[in-house]
Amino acid sequence: MGIAGVLELAVAYLRVSDKKQLNTASDIDPDGNSIATQRSVVDHRAEALPARIIKEFVEPGISAQTVEKRPAFQAMMAYLRDNPQIKYVIVYARSRAFRNYIDAAVTKRQLDLMGVKLISAREDFGDGIYADMMAAITDIWNDTQNKLSGQDISIKMLNKAMNGGTCGRAKLGYVNARVLVEGHQVNTIRVDEGRAPLVVRAWELYATGDYSIEDLEATMADLGLTCRPTGRWPVEKPVSANTLHKMLSDPYYIGYVVWKGETYPGRHEPLIEHELFDRVQDVLRRRSANGNRDRVHDHYLKGFLFCPRCRGREEVSRLVYSESTGRNGTRYPYFICRRSKEGLCDLPALPVEAVEEAVASHYRTLQLPSDFTSSTRALLEEVVADEQTATREMHTNLNRQLKELDQKESRLVDLLADGSMPKAKIRTKLMEIKRQRTRLEAGLVNTSEELSIGTGVLRHALDLIADPYALYRDAGPEVRRRLNETFYRRFYIDDLAGSVVPRVTDDMNPVFADLHKTAHACRSAQSPRSKRARADRNAPKACGLNKAVMVGAEGFEPPTAGV
Repeated sequence: MGIAGVLELAVAYLRVSDKKQLNTASDIDPDGNSIATQRSVVDHRAEALPARIIKEFVEPGISAQTVEKRPAFQAMMAYLRDNPQIKYVIVYARSRAFRNYIDAAVTKRQLDLMGVKLISAREDFGDGIYADMMAAITDIWNDTQNKLSGQDISIKMLNKAMNGGTCGRAKLGYVNARVLVEGHQVNTIRVDEGRAPLVVRAWELYATGDYSIEDLEATMADLGLTCRPTGRWPVEKPVSANTLHKMLSDPYYIGYVVWKGETYPGRHEPLIEHELFDRVQDVLRRRSANGNRDRVHDHYLKGFLFCPRCRGREEVSRLVYSESTGRNGTRYPYFICRRSKEGLCDLPALPVEAVEEAVASHYRTLQLPSDFTSSTRALLEEVVADEQTATREMHTNLNRQLKELDQKESRLVDLLADGSMPKAKIRTKLMEIKRQRTRLEAGLVNTSEELSIGTGVLRHALDLIADPYALYRDAGPEVRRRLNETFYRRFYIDDLAGSVVPRVTDDMNPVFADLHKTAHACRSAQSPRSKRARADRNAPKACGLNKAVMVGAEGFEPPTAGV
């Protein structure tokens, strides 16, 4: 009897509530020890049904209280609706799937309508009315335990704050640390030696009253103050104006912790003196009282504009967005070098409209010669064809291996049925087949995606710079910001005497800078004076553009997913 005639089909739902659990014993299993353990127990339960798990849904570190906020859970429900042949959803334990009894009841109703049964690998209640009752009681108990645990954590956090401990992640200027106290590892907070001096400098600058929050943001970015990298945001970025504004009213920096609206003396080292804190609060209050509360302007060129005159003095200085109000109440927006406010730069204020026009016009320089683009496209097609051929061969090989696994599994199931081989040995072999199938199916998905997106990704860069000026000119502010992120690192804007439009120079992102260098080399190679051109008039190949260059490490994918 074939597998389809013996085994029902099932899906598995595995979940951890903290992403850190994914890193535990990751050398043994890429998903971490918790997921690996759940997978093993769920696989054993599937064999006992008997059922075959054809798809696995892993919720990696989503601690949402409701299933509506869990992407993998919602993807599983959609998959079940599209695949009515599936009969079981197998979870490690009901508490892994549901944090409250209402979710459990609603999900059971949805699964019943689809003809799918939820199976808990750790809790076997059987079938029938009493089994449903026991499952419901378990869900209510889990809900109660979850709420009691939340209350317990809240009480412990309050006690920690009352005793001067820091609740949560360390604030800017500090880092979380573990120290050895009387032979025990203890979590604590220590000063971030790299960022703390810059944090203190931010307080000192703002206390002068000469800096708006916008000026402070640009100044601290130029001085190198960045947020600490996290799992979600692994790249260090300049500290935002909103973060700085919150920091400037936080008593944590003079040695206090705030929890649930109450303030307690902290055990951490203060970064600033009370006198400096009071001066900053005076500036904040004064600006609020005068109706001049710091506003954060969000222009799409913010963060991209730098002063070329300061660069010539080997200084880094951003252009800051500001507004002045005329006698008739009209607002006049402009960009100004932040160092000019300190008398350290002579770059005049640049009207925002003129800067926008100058940057848009500068996009004309991004366009590549049409003959270079067409030749490059031809080479790209050759590269893509080669890559797709290799991918198809891999795809065929993976499918062949999957068929072989199906045959092995079928033979093992038959041996299990007639009892001619020890059951424990058969189960071990079936588990190994399951792991091999998971790896092969993952590879099959990856190669399928390569077949569908490979060509599109490589063509995308050339499409973007086919007519970049028109693309930028017709785009809205948010798309313009994304285009700037894709093509450029910085714009340097200078005012030319007698010129209506400022002059723009740039620091281009590496991929597009390389394209332009190659195009320039090709133009030089095609010059009548070039010996190389006389030897070979074939443009890209004459300047070294070939398939080996095309399949470099970075390729031509834009450095941001924004566009």
